[in-house]
Amino acid sequence: MPHMPAGQPRAKEMTGTCWTSPRRATLAEIHPLLMAIIILMPNYQDWGLYSADVWDMASGGPLGYFDISFDPPTRRACGYYNAVGSSVVMRSPRWFQCTGDINDAMRAFHALVREAGYVH
Repeated sequence: MPHMPAGQPRAKEMTGTCWTSPRRATLAEIHPLLMAIIILMPNYQDWGLYSADVWDMASGGPLGYFDISFDPPTRRACGYYNAVGSSVVMRSPRWFQCTGDINDAMRAFHALVREAGYVH
């Protein structure tokens, strides 16, 4: 993006949803609904737990956070989107397939929750 003088409006393409780099989480740090599903999985201790803060690119305002449990060998993941200050509530975590690493899993989960209408 070219340098823009202070006070210039943001480009129109600066809209949508962004998230921070996924960070490792513990069972105590993820949403209780996701925790309840994960602890019932065999070998759940081998699954990676991650969280990322989510915000709106246009306003810079916080939207909530993504919590994801990810098992690279099986390419299975389960995620929960916890919205902040929204009446739209995800009723239960969603299972999905993904390839690659946790960043790919975050992108796949974002596409899933965007399609469901939770984020833009």
